[in-house]
Amino acid sequence: MHITCPYCHSNATLAPNPAHELQATVPLYLLDCTGCSQTTVRHDNQKHLVAALVGKRHGNGNHELTVSADAIGHTRFHTDPTGRTTPSIGYSELLEYVTCRISAADTFSLMLHTVEMGPRYLSPEGGVPYQAVRGWVVTNGEIHALSGQEVWEASCRDSASGLPLDPEGGIHYVDADDIPRPYPW
Repeated sequence: MHITCPYCHSNATLAPNPAHELQATVPLYLLDCTGCSQTTVRHDNQKHLVAALVGKRHGNGNHELTVSADAIGHTRFHTDPTGRTTPSIGYSELLEYVTCRISAADTFSLMLHTVEMGPRYLSPEGGVPYQAVRGWVVTNGEIHALSGQEVWEASCRDSASGLPLDPEGGIHYVDADDIPRPYPW
């Protein structure tokens, strides 16, 4: 298919990527542009995903995302603590997996740990950082935000007995922000 390149507006062709059938984390289509070296038409989907998950709660900018599906993986990334700029992150195979699989009929969970400052722990030096944990469940292409209570119930269980555990010190289970459709990736 002949298209105009979304990056440099030159003539380009778009063709199915045969590697996508073997590995879902690679782009579905390949771009062959006469004017630039771009190979995909996807506009930095990972940055859009990270921005949607973090929302307005950047904390000190340090985050860790855990994905639970057939296999469990995690990745760390940093955002601007002021929230004024789009996250600047390097390529992550795990984030690529999430952006591709959200639109598929898969089910998996996302758990985001963010280091935040807050009035809950006051000290002579001021607020003490704590970890805010929020989560989402992805089912059939829909992202469902979990409440802090649901995240605590899902993550504070003894793996052998299934009995509830006490929350970890310095961890606050908070409500996740809704991520409305259409998703920006």
